[in-house]
Amino acid sequence: MYDKERITKIIADIEKFQRELGEMKIVSKEDLQKVEKKHAVAMVSFAILNRVIDLGQEILIAEKRGMPSRYADISLELAKAGVMNKNEAEEINKLIELRNIIAHTYFELGEKEIWRLVQGKSTITKYIEQIKKRVSGKK
Repeated sequence: MYDKERITKIIADIEKFQRELGEMKIVSKEDLQKVEKKHAVAMVSFAILNRVIDLGQEILIAEKRGMPSRYADISLELAKAGVMNKNEAEEINKLIELRNIIAHTYFELGEKEIWRLVQGKSTITKYIEQIKKRVSGKK
């Protein structure tokens, strides 16, 4: 059984952070040359991806699919469950890899990687929509 209250809160957080990211008006990699924008985008993206992980864990727990030992395995397990296809899972994993760079070796994160996080917004939006459908029973 899904914890719909928790899932709704996680999705609301992701959508709020994505709106905030949009309000930063980052339309090209050059917009990230301003250090304050670069760091702000990195931190908002980090928050989004943490909640993406939380959301995946919630679905796996609810569907009694076990808990992978690595974050990268969450989306692959969701793909096996039919939440997304393998390509979408791999795309989420690329974003999770960038999240891990933020978490562990922030100084290695450049404009190119942060721009990639900005570009991942549509992938995250699609992921959320797929989860909403699944939880509502409209698979």
